[in-house]
Amino acid sequence: MDYYMNSAGISHPCIREYEVDTVTDLFKGCVVTLSSGKAKRAAEGDTVLGILAEDYKVEKDELNHRAGAGKVKVIVSPGTVCIEKAPEFDVVTAGDANTLNVSGIPMPSVANALAGGFVKLVSKPETSANKDCVGNVRRITASSGAKLTVEQGGASQPGDRYAVIPPAGYSYLAITGDGIGFATTSSKNEKVVFAHPENASFEIGFANTFFN
Repeated sequence: MDYYMNSAGISHPCIREYEVDTVTDLFKGCVVTLSSGKAKRAAEGDTVLGILAEDYKVEKDELNHRAGAGKVKVIVSPGTVCIEKAPEFDVVTAGDANTLNVSGIPMPSVANALAGGFVKLVSKPETSANKDCVGNVRRITASSGAKLTVEQGGASQPGDRYAVIPPAGYSYLAITGDGIGFATTSSKNEKVVFAHPENASFEIGFANTFFN
């Protein structure tokens, strides 16, 4: 996940340095909160301080004066908008001209939560009978758990790989365990503010931040 711009369209981020509280290495793009005056990796539901502007190594390194220094640079631009790569999955159960069966990605059970989003065919085996070309994008017209109804096109086949790009307004997202991205989930948290189907990515705005 990377900083993209803030809600005013400013692409140059505001960066501040904070003391850091961590026993494990953290990586650029990690979502952090404040705890006892220090930045630490955020968990779902935390008020977001921002995202790391750099990697942070816990162990001191004479070749890197920032490592083990106890301070880290954080992007704290108010109204931060980040860009995230869309989740991908390999088809296990074939679909048809209007149906795509998602596997291996947590999906919201709420009906039509992904309606208005997109799927993009990322790759397919040479033996695939899918008539769509790699790179083909189709709009999601309805969703029910792992079953997506999409605009008419090629029938997905086992081994085909798709990206699922949620629509603007989608909010079933949760911070991943490493803190550097978001995954689809069954409960509402952060929000998608813009979709980039051609690039298989989407923009995220944080629901609860210190600087909003």
